[in-house]
Amino acid sequence: MAIAMTTGYSAQTEGARLCIDAASDWALTCVEQLTNDCSHVLMDYGAADGGTAVGLWSQVMDRLHQRQPKAHLTLIGNDLPSNDNVALAENIAKQLGRAPNPTVLVSARSFYEPLVAPETVSFGFSATAMHWLSESPGPLNTHTHVLASDDKEALARFTAQAMKDWASILELRSVELAVGGRLLTVNLSRDEEGRYLGHNGGVTRNVHDQLHQIWRSLADEGVISEEIYRKGTILNFYKSPDEFMAPLKDKTSAAYLNGLRLVDERTVYVPCPYRKRWNEDADTAAFAEGLMATIRSWSRHSFASVAGDETADLVYERLKQRIAASPEEWSLDYVEHHQIMERVA
Repeated sequence: MAIAMTTGYSAQTEGARLCIDAASDWALTCVEQLTNDCSHVLMDYGAADGGTAVGLWSQVMDRLHQRQPKAHLTLIGNDLPSNDNVALAENIAKQLGRAPNPTVLVSARSFYEPLVAPETVSFGFSATAMHWLSESPGPLNTHTHVLASDDKEALARFTAQAMKDWASILELRSVELAVGGRLLTVNLSRDEEGRYLGHNGGVTRNVHDQLHQIWRSLADEGVISEEIYRKGTILNFYKSPDEFMAPLKDKTSAAYLNGLRLVDERTVYVPCPYRKRWNEDADTAAFAEGLMATIRSWSRHSFASVAGDETADLVYERLKQRIAASPEEWSLDYVEHHQIMERVA
């Protein structure tokens, strides 16, 4: 499975930064409750190029250094080998040159793998990353995103894969967390009314339906084959709060047996910043370009990996045209689930 955020991800994802900003209060709460120690390892799982979290890590390090001035801090940024890890290294290095003079490292492996030694992480953090599936659950033949499709059989398969992946992720993190360590996840979610990123309950167009319509039109025009059309699937899944909490309420799960416990959880909504700006300045060209770019940043690889760069670029040119033609019908609003976890003895 090919997963890669576009180059310049942070510059194109203002909404992702706002989601991280909305979790900064809980991040500070987590580090405030860490016991005194001579050193702490802090880890950003699935950080992409790291730019969206620079401010959060500055706050976290300042707060932890204030409370434990003698502790040495190590910040590890993690993402896939296919990621722009040069940019990630540059962004986490922005924590250098000031107190607490931390060590900064890059871990270029998947968070579906063990990443650091057992019981070494004091505070783990992940934002808008862990909705990606580790493997395809099988074909989705009539849409590009399972939650926007009417395929109940495919939905069951995708749900099962998502829950298997989430249980595996929490098991891995539960091993890496030190006793007393905290893990804060800020995940794209699905609320009780079925809303998720790209679908705000019909207030504006479903972004995933729009992507599918464009992709389907390329097949109808003969630009792509039917086989390529069926392969153009966005392999992610927006879990509900109950699904996020399930492994922590199951006393037989590996994460629970390793001592990982739920501390708190909440659902947070972040309105589309591009739509907000358009409401204020009515600059349709800027709105269409900005909204298209942020959608492209996380979805382009799903099309480019099966149809090539030229065809993928055509998808987003048509997307931008659609936004510009009816800007009042577009918005990319975030539904986020925040979950604090702690490893107990």
